[in-house]
Amino acid sequence: MTSPRRAVAFTLEDWETLEPVEGHRVELVDGQLRVNAAPTPWHQIICDELRALLAPVAKPRGWRAVSGIGVRLGRDLGYIPDLVICEPIPHGTKSVPASAVVLAVEVVSPSSRKIDRFEKLSAYAKAGIQAYWRAEIVKDHLVSVHCYRQHDRGVYVEHAVVEHGNQQTVTLPIDTSVTIDIDALNE
Repeated sequence: MTSPRRAVAFTLEDWETLEPVEGHRVELVDGQLRVNAAPTPWHQIICDELRALLAPVAKPRGWRAVSGIGVRLGRDLGYIPDLVICEPIPHGTKSVPASAVVLAVEVVSPSSRKIDRFEKLSAYAKAGIQAYWRAEIVKDHLVSVHCYRQHDRGVYVEHAVVEHGNQQTVTLPIDTSVTIDIDALNE
């Protein structure tokens, strides 16, 4: 679902002052607002499981694993990743700059498949976010997590694909690693 275009582009400041819309996520793309439906319960379960995996290794290193926060990527670009590892967030903060994020995670929904696989992959890389994970769901089961990291500024390289039936240890850009076990995340 997208919202109507207006003649004057929205700014990050406009985006940050929007009142939350219950059941929707509003992102800023090229100065226009993109309204996404609320995630499904299974989508959120996978997001919560990934957060539970990442939070215990992030916090002792001075980072936070946070779901559903706004990330400023450019003058007219603001996304709401499903999950990030970022610097601690001061109270009252509306969104965080991409420079404060080291990992962005998207859990792919049918309506966001192309956006998560291509648009956000490229935008996060160009913004300098060091790592990107894309969790793929098929028929209410997490089937794979694709892990990317910066190769050159603005370019990601896929360095791991964890699939149903196996587990893999993945290095995080905060001097630690985690073991992703698809079967355990599906329980």
